[in-house]
Amino acid sequence: MSVKNRKNTEKKRRILKRLLVVMIILFLLTGLTGIGLVHLQNSRDRAQRKEEAIAALESVPTITPTPVATVTPTPTPVPTATPTPVITREPAFNPEDYIGTWYSTNGRVTVQITKLTEKSITFTYTQVNKKGTAVCEASAKKSVAGNAARVSFTDSLGNKAKGYFTFDNGMLYVKIKTTKKAEGAGVKPSVDCIMVRG
Repeated sequence: MSVKNRKNTEKKRRILKRLLVVMIILFLLTGLTGIGLVHLQNSRDRAQRKEEAIAALESVPTITPTPVATVTPTPTPVPTATPTPVITREPAFNPEDYIGTWYSTNGRVTVQITKLTEKSITFTYTQVNKKGTAVCEASAKKSVAGNAARVSFTDSLGNKAKGYFTFDNGMLYVKIKTTKKAEGAGVKPSVDCIMVRG
C-alpha cells in the first residue's frame, strides 16, 4: 500500500469515528427527550386526576335529613320525600394500600388511617411544633368521594381545621389548613405534602 492510500484510509477512519460519536450523542439526546416527554405527560395526568378528585369532592352535596310526613286535618295528605343523592363512581384506588401510618416530609405530622373504604375514612391526625414541645391531635370519620376525602376537625387544643386527603397510585397527598386557631395553642394543624409511609 502506498503512503497516500494509507493516509486516505486513516482520514476515512477518523471521519467514521467522529460520525459514530455524533450518532451516539444524537441517539442519547433523542432517548433523553423521549423520557422527559413521558415524565411530563405522567405529571400532567397526575395533576388532572387530582383536580378531578377535588372537583368531585366540591360537587358532593351535604346530606340533609328527609322531612317526616305529619298528620294534618286535610283529607289526603301527600308527603314528598327528598331523594338522597348516591354517588355512583368506580373506585379509583385500593383502600387496603392506605391503611397504616403516614408521615409528612418534615416529620412533624402523622396521619394514622385505621379504617378506609370507598365510602368513608377513619383517621387520627397528630402534629407537633418545631421544638417538639406542643402537640395537637384529632380523630375523625369522614366520607370519601372518588379518590379523595374532604376532612374537617377540631383538635385536642381547640384548633379548627379543614382540607383534603387524595389517594393517588399508592401515594397519599394531604392538605390541611387551620381555619380558626385556638387561643394560646402552641401548635396548629398545617400540612401540604405527599406523605411518606411509616
